[in-house]
Amino acid sequence: MRPVEPIEIRTATGRKRPIYFGAKGRPLFGFYHPPREGPWRGVGVVLCPPIGTDRTRSDRTYRHLAERLADAGFACLRFDLFGTGDSGGDASAPGLLRQWLDDVGLAVQEVQARSGAQIVSLVGLRLGATLAMLYAAERGAVDSLVVWSPYVSGTGFVGETTKLHKLYLRIEPSLAGATPTQLDGEEALGMLLPRSLIDDLAKVDLLAVGRRPARRTLFIDGGNVQGRDALMGRLRELGADPELRSHPGHKFLITVSHRATVPEEILESIGGWLTGAYPELVPPKAIAERASGPSPSGERPVRLGTDPPLFAIFTPADPAKARPGRPPILVLNAGVVNRSGVHRMTVGMARRWASLGFDVLRVDLSGIGDSPAAPGVPDSVTYPARAFEDIAEAIRALDAPRIIVAGHCSGGDYAFQVGARDARVAGAFILNPRTFCVLELSAVEGGAGAPVTDTVEDVPRTLRAMAERGVDTFLLVSPNDPGVSYVDANAGESMRALGGVRGFERIDLPTTDHAFTPVDAQGRVSDALTEHLLAHY
Repeated sequence: MRPVEPIEIRTATGRKRPIYFGAKGRPLFGFYHPPREGPWRGVGVVLCPPIGTDRTRSDRTYRHLAERLADAGFACLRFDLFGTGDSGGDASAPGLLRQWLDDVGLAVQEVQARSGAQIVSLVGLRLGATLAMLYAAERGAVDSLVVWSPYVSGTGFVGETTKLHKLYLRIEPSLAGATPTQLDGEEALGMLLPRSLIDDLAKVDLLAVGRRPARRTLFIDGGNVQGRDALMGRLRELGADPELRSHPGHKFLITVSHRATVPEEILESIGGWLTGAYPELVPPKAIAERASGPSPSGERPVRLGTDPPLFAIFTPADPAKARPGRPPILVLNAGVVNRSGVHRMTVGMARRWASLGFDVLRVDLSGIGDSPAAPGVPDSVTYPARAFEDIAEAIRALDAPRIIVAGHCSGGDYAFQVGARDARVAGAFILNPRTFCVLELSAVEGGAGAPVTDTVEDVPRTLRAMAERGVDTFLLVSPNDPGVSYVDANAGESMRALGGVRGFERIDLPTTDHAFTPVDAQGRVSDALTEHLLAHY
C-alpha cells in the first residue's frame, strides 16, 4: 500500500482521528475525538479502557460515549493500554501495572496537547475505572472522575476473572481436556495475566488511597460492585464530592458482542453529569496540528473509500524478509469484534506475519469497529449489507495481483465466499466459519442451530472448486464447531473426500472452542497459519 497522509474519519456524529502516542519503545494507539466546531467546554476527557473480555465488549460503548461527549463540546481521547488492542507490546511485558498508570498520564498529556484543554476528566469502566482513580490520586491533576463499576481491589479483579475462566472450562464441552498455559500466570477468558501483574494487582486497594483523586466524582454502580459503600465513604473522606448513580444490568459486558446493545441510559447519565459539571462554553483555541507518533511494527492507519469510509490498519512487511510476488494478507472482522480480533489474536498474527515478510491489512467492515455504518443503517451487524463492496475496496487498496483473505467466524464465511468468487484471491484461510453460505445469524441461531438451506452440498463442492482453481484453501476448525459440524453431518462423504484434493488442507484443532479461548489454543492457531504461510509462499 502506498503511504498516506494523516487521516480523519468523518461520520454523522462528528470527526475522529487515529493516532499513535506514548513513550519511546511503548507506542500507544487511540482515537482523538475533537470537540464539535465552535465554542466548546474547555475540558479534555480521557476514556480509560478495561482489559480482556471487558475491553472487547465495551469497545462499541466507548466509541459511542466518545462521539456523544465530542458532540457535547468535550475533547475526548479513547485509547488502548500497552499490551492490549492496537497498542504495542503484549501481556508478557514486565511491570504492566506501572506502565498502564503511566499510559493514562500519557493520554492526559495527549488530549491536552491536541485540544488546549486545561481541565481534565477521566472516565473508566471496570479495571479501567480502578486505573483512573489510582492515577488521579497519584498525580492530583484530575478535576473530575467517573468510576464505572470499578474493582475496589486488584485481587477482586484477578479472582473474578480467573474464576470465570475456570467455570467456562467446566461448562464448555469442547474444552474438556484443554491444556493449561505453561506460561507463568493465570488465564482469564482468553487473556494471560502474568504472575508479575497478579502480584502487582494484589497491592491495589482503592480504600487505601490517601489523596483526593478529583474535585468531584461520579460513581456508576452497574450492580453488585463489591465494596461500593466502603469506596463511597472513602471518596467522601477524601473530599472528592462523590455522587452515586445506580444503573443495574450491564448486559453488554456479559453478552456476546453481536447481541449486545449500547447502554444508552448510562451514557446519558455520564454525559449529563459532565455537561452539568462544565456548563460554560469557551471560544475555541487555535492549536497547531500535532503529528502522530511512532507506531508498533511500522503500522499505519488507513481510510478506504469515502461513502462511508472504512477504517483499517496496515502492517508492512519487514523489508529484510519481504519477497517479490508474495501476496499481502487481508484479515476480516470476527463477528462484530474490531480489527484487533477475538482475544487480540489478529494483532499478534499480523505483526508476526509482517516480521516474516508479509504485508497485512486488518479492516473493519461497515458499521463494525471504527468503520461508520451508512446513514440510517444500524452499526454492529455481523454481516453488513455492503460487506462484499467493503472487501472489494480493501482488495483494491492492497494493489496486488493476488491476495490472501483470512477470517474467523463471520470473517471465515466471507473468506470462503470471496475465495469462491474473486479471481484475485490466491489463498482463503477459513477459521471456524459460522454459516459458510447463509450470511444471516438469525437463520442459524434458532432451533438446533442449523443453517436454513437446502444447499449444504454446495460447501464441499465450492471448497473443491476453489482448490482445483488454484486457490490455497485452508480450513481450520474447532471440534464440534456449529458451522462445520452441520456440514460434516449433512455432507460428510463429500467433506471427507476433500482430503485428497491438492490445494485443500483442513486442520481440526482439539480441545478448544469457537473463540479459541485457551491461551495455548491461540498459540496453536497462530503456529498453524504461520507454518502454512511459510510452506506455501
